Amino acid sequence: MVRPSQWHGHPGHVFHGLEARATPAGIPLAGKVAAGAPVEAVQNIESLSLTSCFGEGDDLFALEVTGNSMIDEDIREGDYVICRRTRIAENGQLVIAIVDDENATLKRFYREPDRARLQPANDDYQPIYSDNCRIEAIVIGLVRKL
Repeated sequence: MVRPSQWHGHPGHVFHGLEARATPAGIPLAGKVAAGAPVEAVQNIESLSLTSCFGEGDDLFALEVTGNSMIDEDIREGDYVICRRTRIAENGQLVIAIVDDENATLKRFYREPDRARLQPANDDYQPIYSDNCRIEAIVIGLVRKL
């Protein structure tokens, strides 16, 4: 579980002092279900947790998504992105970036000759171009309640 110990700026835009606290509890994983042709119903109880899906470590954390700039990537307001803390990202990766030392954003990252381009996935938003951008994390997963 990630708990913010200090928030600055607009909600969801900047985070400081995130404290990652692992919780061992998971939910039962009872087997598989087909999203196509039906399969034989066989129950095989295991446990499913964020740790079993994404691993563990102090470099992992989650953030709740606010806004709709990534809607064409099927990342919606209220979703949770699972992140791995890193300062390095490859072109095209989904990242959490800090712009101008204070504003956090979730976008696709692209290096350009003299700046970074943070690309939204919604035609209603313009790319963010910055020569003062720092990668905070890459996004490695998504959790959504239906």
